[in-house]
Amino acid sequence: MKRYTIAQLEAFLAVVESGSFRVAAERLGVTQPSISLRIRELESALGTGLLERGKGGVRCTEAGLLARQYAERSIEVLDEMERRLSSGDPLSGSLRLGASNTFALSCLPALLRTLEARHPRLRVELTISNSSTLRSLLDAQQLDIAFLVDALAGPHFVVEPLAACDIAWFSRRGMLDPQQPLTPREARDHRIVTMPAPSPIHAVISQWFAHAHVPLPTLDICNDMATLVRLVKLGVAIAVVPACLLADELSSGEVERHHAVPTLAQWTIYAASHIGARGRANEIIIEIARAVIADSPLAPAPATRVILPSATARR
Repeated sequence: MKRYTIAQLEAFLAVVESGSFRVAAERLGVTQPSISLRIRELESALGTGLLERGKGGVRCTEAGLLARQYAERSIEVLDEMERRLSSGDPLSGSLRLGASNTFALSCLPALLRTLEARHPRLRVELTISNSSTLRSLLDAQQLDIAFLVDALAGPHFVVEPLAACDIAWFSRRGMLDPQQPLTPREARDHRIVTMPAPSPIHAVISQWFAHAHVPLPTLDICNDMATLVRLVKLGVAIAVVPACLLADELSSGEVERHHAVPTLAQWTIYAASHIGARGRANEIIIEIARAVIADSPLAPAPATRVILPSATARR
């Protein structure tokens, strides 16, 4: 791969932003021939022309427009590295944080408030999705840390269990008899709403019916957990829901929890990161997450760390 320098990228961006080699040279404190040389060297390294002169001044070619995007991102990353290293705060700059719907609805607001109070220079980029999608993003190193509700499978992940999470069938009060066990044959006579496959909740329902040798009924699909919970509260459908998301409604009697036969296994909420991204910053985030969980309806899990060099069983 041909090499190019930061000075060349800065010269290119200065010309693009000002539309002039002369103004770019003045801005960077160098001569105009130096700017021209850096641009030629960058074009040579990339193997394509980046700039062209027109009546209105210098402008980007089609390749130059694409190069500008990458150059701006490169300079931004380098500036962020400098700020983070010089500040002494491991949590400054940007943090790409992923969260499953369960963690997002139960713990994420408190986690973000604490991060903002303790690390005001930190900028959080959130991704809220199901655990399957978050696994893929971690594997592609597009997330720094993620909070999932099932164990990761894949090479070189660091995983820490944070909390136990009960899941159960819920309905609006009066829809079903809470004193009677809920079986797949009885559940299929009601409208069931769930998250889309391959979400953990969809998998739980599919496996529950399969274990009882009952054909999976038609399921209503909702891709937003908050809306799904609301549908249960309104009596539109029954659903498998993490119990922590309906704790208040259960206490008030607005909804009822049903004992499932076969029983539903408890979930574990994990913090996961790619082993290459592990550092003090992630350790601080996990420490804060544990404190948040301790004040939530979730049951804290013992602090253990697991490195997964190969595939492990998925829920």
